[in-house]
Amino acid sequence: MAQVSIILNPSAGRGKAGRRRPELIQALDNAGLSYELLLTNARGHATELARDAVQRGADIVVAIGGDGTLNETVNGLYQGNQQTGRKAAFAVIPLGTGSDFIKVLESVNADDIAGGIVRLQNPKRRPIDLGLVEVAGQGSRMLLNAVGIGFDAQAAAEALKIKWVSGWPVYYIAIIRALMNYKAFPMRIAFNNETLERPMMFATIANGRHQGASFLMTPDAHIDDGLLDVCMVDMIGVVKVAQYIPLIEKGVHGKLPEVRLERVTTINVTCANDLPVAIDGEVFSTTARDITVTSMPGAIDLLV
Repeated sequence: MAQVSIILNPSAGRGKAGRRRPELIQALDNAGLSYELLLTNARGHATELARDAVQRGADIVVAIGGDGTLNETVNGLYQGNQQTGRKAAFAVIPLGTGSDFIKVLESVNADDIAGGIVRLQNPKRRPIDLGLVEVAGQGSRMLLNAVGIGFDAQAAAEALKIKWVSGWPVYYIAIIRALMNYKAFPMRIAFNNETLERPMMFATIANGRHQGASFLMTPDAHIDDGLLDVCMVDMIGVVKVAQYIPLIEKGVHGKLPEVRLERVTTINVTCANDLPVAIDGEVFSTTARDITVTSMPGAIDLLV
């Protein structure tokens, strides 16, 4: 029988994941699964727990929480696999606020504990890509879904401060707050033997398709094609932001004059000023000036 380590972030989804813990345990026990349940208690703890679980022999590491928890877990799992030469698989039961990554998966639904149990009972592996994000002088981290540079990272930072609402309204409030104080600086973006240099509102580099709960930012992305999808947006005013939001939600923004969509294996973004960077919805840096993102094809196996 497979050795299963389950990592639960009880704070995910404004505490929803923790409140559903008894339901989770009952479902796991009723399914007759052999597992260990590990609870996170601080930012970054899921990475440590996942890495240790693989080193102790886990065959499957399950992340229960939002996109941040999934990111931390997949980083630890990848590290553990690299250190041990093993190929532990990654599984998800999304109980977060936005749950953006799983929207690219037909077989995975948000808030669906029963579906997650079925995947553990009948494990089917699918190799998927990751992205390596390197910020000069500040370290590196794998992305599972997307990295935002500029305004979208600023909005992610604002979203983390909002505690009095939940779900998609968080992201709209965060956008309004970010618009009030964000200043676009000239970015130099190098990709596919081409270089762009101009004031940018943001650059999103993605493995998945959705960001910010409802925005279909990179509509043509696939998590197993060896490529990263990029959405670059020139600086625009508040009125155009309001006009363009419905188009981005539908994924039909690619032909707008201020928008450029590309597919890359590696991309470099530099700026003379400090830029915010958010990886899978979690702020990684607020002072980045040199960011490189590289595709890591087939880096992990996902249970589907």
